[in-house]
Amino acid sequence: MEQNMILINREEVEGMIRHMNRAIGYCQNARPGLPYDSQTDREAEPTEFYSGASGFALGTLKSVIRQLEYSLK
Repeated sequence: MEQNMILINREEVEGMIRHMNRAIGYCQNARPGLPYDSQTDREAEPTEFYSGASGFALGTLKSVIRQLEYSLK
């Protein structure tokens, strides 16, 4: 049986893992965004809320897929 393999630069793989772990952390720690409870909530980073964490995770997944697809060429 023939093996089909590709080589991916170690630094690229480490970067993908780092970004995916960051996305996981944002998603695990996210909280509802509305209504804002305080001035602190209004000044918080978007990734502290479900919508921001979800957006970051989506962007991360798209980026990793793009990198992997590029490696298949």
